[in-house]
Amino acid sequence: MKTILLSVMGTSPQVLTETLYAIYKQGKPFPDEVYLITSENAKAIAVEKKKKKEQIEHLKAHHRLPDFKFELDHILLMEHDNGELVFDGSEEQDQQSIADSITRIVAKFTSDENCRIHASIAGGRKTMAFYMGYAMSIFGREQDVLSHVFVSKDFEFSDQFFFPTLDDNYIAKNDKVLNTKAAKVNLLEIPFVRMRNMVDQSFINQIESNSFSKTIALLNTYKN
Repeated sequence: MKTILLSVMGTSPQVLTETLYAIYKQGKPFPDEVYLITSENAKAIAVEKKKKKEQIEHLKAHHRLPDFKFELDHILLMEHDNGELVFDGSEEQDQQSIADSITRIVAKFTSDENCRIHASIAGGRKTMAFYMGYAMSIFGREQDVLSHVFVSKDFEFSDQFFFPTLDDNYIAKNDKVLNTKAAKVNLLEIPFVRMRNMVDQSFINQIESNSFSKTIALLNTYKN
């Protein structure tokens, strides 16, 4: 069964390398493919990092990670109903589009019974993490997992830290000098209610094409 890492991401691409590192180190099923859900402005950062391939390739070589597929078209953009892209998700009117986009993407990925989804809420805005968790609760199956990563406090919010290293490697953060060899990154799997198991498959098929708000409305009126 193919494993897919589906992660929300903001302007801190470090969450991807941190998550991949933690999955590998904790012996979780390693992803065959990686997909990011993000906004228009954050994609520019992700594309630049992807083109340079510096930290991802460094992580793979440094810790001898299994190979995985991560292409530019694996960066999935949130969009409004009119097709306009969500720029940074900071506006009030963006929130419905963020919810709808994440709901549709999760519904699509979980419709494939030949894969397991590892959904990460470690990146992006808090609303993105919430909607990702909620969408997984609606569509997630027994084989799917939801997770977050926790980084040593000293290394949090550092744009120079991407993963713990095996050798001494010094970076600066504010007025501190930190050794990435001493960093800890832990992945926590988050238990979630799988509502998919509580409703008929025909109902799941009905809500997969709907917006987040319509999906919630349908669930609230569902009678088994």
